[in-house]
This record gives sequence, C-alpha cells and structure tokens, in this order.
Amino acid sequence: MDPSILVSTAGKALVEGTIRKMMKKSENIDETLGEDFKILGREMRVECPQSIQNYSVTFETKVSGLHLLPKKKKFNFGKVRRVTLRPIMSLQSIPDAISYVENGFEISLNKLERDIIYLLDIEYFIDDKKFIDSLVNRNVARESLDDETTEYWLVAQLKHLDVLKQNFGYIELKDLDFSVDVSVYNEIKMKVPSVFKKQLDIAVKILSKHHGGRGEQFKLLAQLRQLQHAQKEKYYGEIFDIIDEIQEIFSPYTFSSFVDVKKDFQYYDCERGKDFYETLPFPTWPKSMKVISRTDVNFNRPAVDGMLIFKKKDFLKEIGKIFGKGD
Repeated sequence: MDPSILVSTAGKALVEGTIRKMMKKSENIDETLGEDFKILGREMRVECPQSIQNYSVTFETKVSGLHLLPKKKKFNFGKVRRVTLRPIMSLQSIPDAISYVENGFEISLNKLERDIIYLLDIEYFIDDKKFIDSLVNRNVARESLDDETTEYWLVAQLKHLDVLKQNFGYIELKDLDFSVDVSVYNEIKMKVPSVFKKQLDIAVKILSKHHGGRGEQFKLLAQLRQLQHAQKEKYYGEIFDIIDEIQEIFSPYTFSSFVDVKKDFQYYDCERGKDFYETLPFPTWPKSMKVISRTDVNFNRPAVDGMLIFKKKDFLKEIGKIFGKGD
C-alpha cells in the first residue's frame, strides 16, 4: 500500500476519534439546555494556536415558571477553559452567571430573564495536539526569485471534509498558524565583508580563556591589528557594535518591515531560525527567519491561498548601511 495512503488513513482515524469526543460534549450540552429552554442555533470553532474547541449555543428562555426551576443548571462534561453567557441584544457578559466546578461549569438560573435569547460560549482544550495538523494540509513553495524580492506561495486546505460535514452543520478553524523559513544566508554573505568575519573569529578567540598560551594570544592580536588596518578601507565601527546593529535587523519588529503577506493570509510574527553563523560560540546572525502568518478555513472556504513576499533588496540595503554600503 502507498505510504501516503497509510498516513492519510491514520490522520482520518485521529480526526474521527477527536471529533467523537467533541461531539459528545456538544450533544450533552444541547441535551441539558434543551430540558428547559429552546435551542435556536449552534456553531463549532477551533482556535488553532491554543488548540481549543469553542462551542456556541443560542437559546431562548421561553418557559413559564422560570423562577420555579432549580437555582443552578449543571454541565459536568469535562474541565472547561472559559465560559461566557450573554444576551444577544446587548452581548454584555452577565456577571456571576457562570461558576466553574472541577468537571465543568454551572449556570445560575436566577440571573436569567424570561423570553430572552442568550448566547452561551464554552471553550474546551483539545487533548490531542496533532488534531490540527491532521485536519489541515499546509503547502509552501518558493515561486519566484529575482534581485528585489523572493515570493513564497502559501496554501492551506481542510482535510476530511466528509467526516466534518457528517458531524457538524458548520465548523471554522480560526487563526491557523502557517510558518515559512525565509532564507537570509546568501544575502548576509553578499553584504558582510570577509574581513569583518575574520575579525570576529579572531576577537572571539582572543576573548576565550581556553584558546592557546600567551604566544598564541600575541599572534592573534597582531592578526587583528592587520585586519583593522584592512577594515579602514572597507568600513568603520567597532566589531561588537556592528554585531549589535546586525542583531537589531533580525528583531521581529525590524525584520517585519522586510515582509509582506497578501491575499487570504495575514502577517502575525517572526523569529530567528535555529541555525546561525556556524564558526562562533554564540549566536550572531541566523541563516533564516521563521515568518508566521495566520488564516481561517471553514466549510464555506475550505481552501485558502496567499503569498509571502521577502523584500530582499530593502533587506540588503539595510545590511549594507551598517558597513557603509547602503546603495
């Protein structure tokens, strides 16, 4: 059998198992609410970054003798993350209407009024952390490469739609994370002078207490002085001041200015990749930046696409400014 079919089958089984658990909770909530109130609508959402099941129910307190009902209605169907209860008209959360218990929550019925439509939002953590990955296909491709930009096409698509539609009238995955490793290694190699890299290597060796004796240290200092003379023809600045300036370019705030995200995705954050300039004992500049964008998928929009644009020319110009080569 094709290994991809095995993976797909295993993923579908995981999705089906998790959905059964989600459905059991929502059905129990419906049944408990329906004992006394009229249920008008339901909606299921999955909050992707935190892997949270959000179940929303609208119901109407169209019942005589509301004051005769028990003081509290209990929903002991598993530990909840958060519960809110709001009248549809104002959407203002009702103070003290919800109390949390070890295995669920309770609604204080004396906080409700007759003939009012309410919105109940319940959040549960999804136990299986692989559920989101099993539910969505993510694909990224570097489509074009020129002197000014590098473009990455992004595609996300709901899988197992047949399983989802059998169990849910509507489901939406909110804020689905999509990560792209944007390579910056070649750009750094183009703009950081080789003499600076040599200076940096030698400076680190000099600062290391475990590198050679006094003779070796004097030899390294002589090499550093020679490189400093060569440096004056290339650029100005102290080694570790320059390192600080380069580090700032790779801060999320600064690097985000070199990235555009378009169409169905929105930029969310970025962080340094795990691999750095390999010859030094401390992180200097990364070989890539991890850019995170987000999107939503649902039954009405099961597939989305977008584009991440790395403004390479602007990035190179900023690196060049540090070494006096900003043009």
